[in-house]
Amino acid sequence: MANFVLSAHMTNGDVLPLLRLGAALRKRGHQATLVTHGAFGPLAEKAGIGFRELDPPEAYTGIMKDLQLLEDPLRKPELYAEYERRYYAPEKLQHEYDVLDSLCAQPDTVLIGRERSAFVAMMVAEKRRLPFVSVFLAPSYVVQLATWSELGHDFSMSIVNRFRALHGLSPVRDWLSWAQAAGKHIGFWPELFAPREPGWPLAVEAVGFPAADEAELAPLPERLLEFISSDAPPLLITGGTGKLLKPRFYEVCVEACRLLDRRAILVTRHEELVPRELPGTIQYHRVLPLAGVYPLLGGIIHHGGIGTVSASMAAGLPQLALAADTDRPDNAQRIKRLGLGDYLPPALWKPQHIAEALERIGTPQVKARCLHMQAALRQAEAMDVACTAVEAAVGQAAYAISSQAIADDYDAACRQQQPDGQTGRTGSTAPSLDARRRTMLVQQLLQARRAQEEVVGS
Repeated sequence: MANFVLSAHMTNGDVLPLLRLGAALRKRGHQATLVTHGAFGPLAEKAGIGFRELDPPEAYTGIMKDLQLLEDPLRKPELYAEYERRYYAPEKLQHEYDVLDSLCAQPDTVLIGRERSAFVAMMVAEKRRLPFVSVFLAPSYVVQLATWSELGHDFSMSIVNRFRALHGLSPVRDWLSWAQAAGKHIGFWPELFAPREPGWPLAVEAVGFPAADEAELAPLPERLLEFISSDAPPLLITGGTGKLLKPRFYEVCVEACRLLDRRAILVTRHEELVPRELPGTIQYHRVLPLAGVYPLLGGIIHHGGIGTVSASMAAGLPQLALAADTDRPDNAQRIKRLGLGDYLPPALWKPQHIAEALERIGTPQVKARCLHMQAALRQAEAMDVACTAVEAAVGQAAYAISSQAIADDYDAACRQQQPDGQTGRTGSTAPSLDARRRTMLVQQLLQARRAQEEVVGS
């Protein structure tokens, strides 16, 4: 029996895959402990896995609202800096380090965490010379590591390196080089959703979408069941757990449903985003145990988050993704290419466009394609594949993070920057591009995004 310590942060879509993996490992006879926000404690207990909280449960709603500070770190660096101040304070990082470290004394311990957000877990693994399995939740995150490196943006690396210095660890050049120091990477998606591409900077093993655990099921409110059963299956409108959304997301979704006289369930914990007057065909809930809701729906309008995408695919539901920021546009484009729904970028977030898209995804052809995909996912047994992948790291020194490799990589980068060849190990930041080059790259990214939106809208 091995000891798996799983580190997770942020939204349901970020945390639940690790919780599900922990529950699956426990069922195979291992010890599994999830370290995350206190709000997930009851669910972890129900799933039968160990749990250690990083913050009190009542803090979670505020944490989710603060995700809007991460909307555009390139053009709004002051908001990103405020997020760093609130959540990357040294005392918070040290608390997380101590919690994780206290769970790693047992033999055959493996740490598991998401790329970037689990950097404290990576440090514990490096310091203790334990295997670390890096988890990618969406395919675009693999590419983003290289993009950030090219842009030369710091993205909290200065803070990370100062914290590493406190623990006697050498500086890291950038997020990509640190990820490359880990020997094992898994991706929580199936090959049919995103085949491995030659340009990926890391060898990521696709294990499939993390299936919902039975612990996530709970009784549904009576008024919801009455609403669902009163007519044809309704749509679900959700922008996920966090507040990383364009302000008009829910408004335009509601108006589109009003145009079609379509019934829908609107779910968000951020009540300030909900239109003040909802038609009688729309029922609002602050939170719901969605694992039990998906099978009762006729379709879904969502933000493009990978957790919602995978749950919709598992339920055989046609999807309309109103996607902007982070991994969402890439996820949404994959849905459209697979024939499982449609994607509208922000430029097309108008009620009439949304209504027309809902009509397109409601055809028998799309519904049949969704059911075919649902059957394929059921046969994949993704959680068994994921467990086998992480079990392969038990006792394997090759999957430990090499401090020497990190130090050598950083020193080589410093020598490239200094004409005299001297090494200056300041540990302050990743190598940065000059302002002109960074501006040019940002403009290129924005132009590519606009061109992409024009193609989608044509």
